[in-house]
Amino acid sequence: MNYTNIKLIMDRLTRHPLMSDINFETVVDLAVDFIRIVGTPPSFLEKTAEVEIKDYRGELPCDFYEMIQVRTMKHPNEHQHTFRYSTDSFHLSPHKPKWSDLTYKLQGSCIFTSVPDGKVEIAYKAMPIDEEGYPLIPDNSSFSRALELYIKLQWFTIQFDLGKISSQVLANTQQQYAWAVGQAQTDLIRPSLDQMEAISNMWNKLLPDATADHKHGFLHEGTKEQMIIH
Repeated sequence: MNYTNIKLIMDRLTRHPLMSDINFETVVDLAVDFIRIVGTPPSFLEKTAEVEIKDYRGELPCDFYEMIQVRTMKHPNEHQHTFRYSTDSFHLSPHKPKWSDLTYKLQGSCIFTSVPDGKVEIAYKAMPIDEEGYPLIPDNSSFSRALELYIKLQWFTIQFDLGKISSQVLANTQQQYAWAVGQAQTDLIRPSLDQMEAISNMWNKLLPDATADHKHGFLHEGTKEQMIIH
């Protein structure tokens, strides 16, 4: 998926006579809201990063949105081990047990682990941004149209509350948005042929092992199962 600058959406919106005075900050805020609400996979980037842990705590990357997995760093002659999300009610307590499973919790912009010091590697979803820190959006016509209509709908709702536009104008925008967002979600979640092959392999396993898959970072989740008959 390629990405395009949010300024393109701004240019399109301000061509409308009723939206010529919308400011760029409002467009950015509403665009971020829309990306989070729709939540389709192409809206985010999948990235990895090393996080330094000191006193059980590490700082997450500035573009962090959602965690995928956490694992130990690779060292010579050692296996990497994955963390699970902690179910311990006292995970953040300084009086935690000296030994426990490899676990973590997220709070604010930090990750709290069951290991006191060292480095961990995280796989996470990130909000795509440009060099100026503004959000990038998928270069997809359906997504762009839905985003434009979402911003237009929010803006027109304010204008309607102020008595500046009629209910018919607002209702028309609501209807257009409802169709557009449905089309965008359908368009962006449609798998490619390669993705369909991986999905088919996952669904057609005789003996799925979720624990082992998680342990290895789901490395072989989409691999076709081979049966050896003696």
